Amino acid sequence: PVFIPFAGKYIAEDYPQQVYTDLDGNKTLIVDCVKIPAFGSVTLHLTEQAPACRDSDLVLDGDNVENDLIRLRFAENGAIASFVDKRVGRELVAGRPFNTLIMAEDLPNAWDNWDVDADIQCKFRDVTNLVSSEVISAGPVAVIRRNVYRISDKSTVTQDVFVFANRPGVRFDTAMDWNEEHRFLKTAFDTAVYDDYARHEIQFGCVKRSTTRNNSLEEAKFEVVNHKYTDLSEPDYGVSILNDCKYGITVEGGSMRLSLHKGGVHPDHLGDKDGIHRCAYAFLPHVGGFNAENVVRPAYRLNVPVLVFSGEKTLAPLVRVPETAANVIVEAVKPCEDAENAYIVRLYEAQGSAVTTDVSFPEGVSRIEETDMLEQTKAVLGNGQNVKLTFRPFEIKTLKVCY
Repeated sequence: PVFIPFAGKYIAEDYPQQVYTDLDGNKTLIVDCVKIPAFGSVTLHLTEQAPACRDSDLVLDGDNVENDLIRLRFAENGAIASFVDKRVGRELVAGRPFNTLIMAEDLPNAWDNWDVDADIQCKFRDVTNLVSSEVISAGPVAVIRRNVYRISDKSTVTQDVFVFANRPGVRFDTAMDWNEEHRFLKTAFDTAVYDDYARHEIQFGCVKRSTTRNNSLEEAKFEVVNHKYTDLSEPDYGVSILNDCKYGITVEGGSMRLSLHKGGVHPDHLGDKDGIHRCAYAFLPHVGGFNAENVVRPAYRLNVPVLVFSGEKTLAPLVRVPETAANVIVEAVKPCEDAENAYIVRLYEAQGSAVTTDVSFPEGVSRIEETDMLEQTKAVLGNGQNVKLTFRPFEIKTLKVCY
């Protein structure tokens, strides 16, 4: 969905849309089903007339919400007590309700703001103390439920929980009023999906970390890095936690616990206190195993939202990769460091599968070169608008596009 600041005007085109007030008190128009080409643009026209009500597959019945793909039941504390993937008839909650907030005392032996000691795993307790809960918007795009939690005498967490139409995932927009010292906050998703390894994104790829604790090496991986996603997949089904700025997670068995805040006080004794901290994360089940379509691209969409601005402009994409090569990601488009009439395109293979694909560029391109990461030319690939590239698993390629 596209989020647009709402100033009393709606989209004239026939898209599902609804208005809600976000966590900052700003009225926002959510527009669904807008297809925007990669690196391109779409012009939406505004009108003061509210759109006619339209049918939606969303059903809201008390604490139950469902669409054609999933069915949820919220617990009394606002967490998700049941999450059924209707596509496969599978209950995914196996333990604590999804999105249970847990917190522990955090007093590492060294490196107060960076280190995490293993004994913290025994200290976490449920702090999902619900203060208020209400459905703040329900329409053709989403059911949005706002939950306010008091996680301690000093701190609160406010969340907007989005269940979208025609989508299997749930999104959590989160504001933490954090005033803690030496406390570690996580959100827990105890799932019914199991595998010996989980995939955690790092820059230009992902790494596998064990989900078992059979030896000292595995026990040491109780907190591991993840960037935009962590995925836990069986051969034909899996679940992912996507996030836009929280880079630590614990995965043991089917339990996935995303780190939300760490209250260290050294070297800065104020640390992260006395402020509102914002983040967004999502729980996404997918039919089929791990791949770019199921996990990587949704993670990018959460992290790189659509830019909205006034005016009318048709953008010619500076690079095009066909949809058949979904695992080839354009990570950067930037000016060339040492040439005025050139720009740099950096691409990589994102799921660990070799692929050969065409890559095209706009009119006016005179030469395409492959360079190293320092933008020094290695080879001239062509003098036209199209090149064919072959990627090894997780390979990075840097192209210099001259015009």
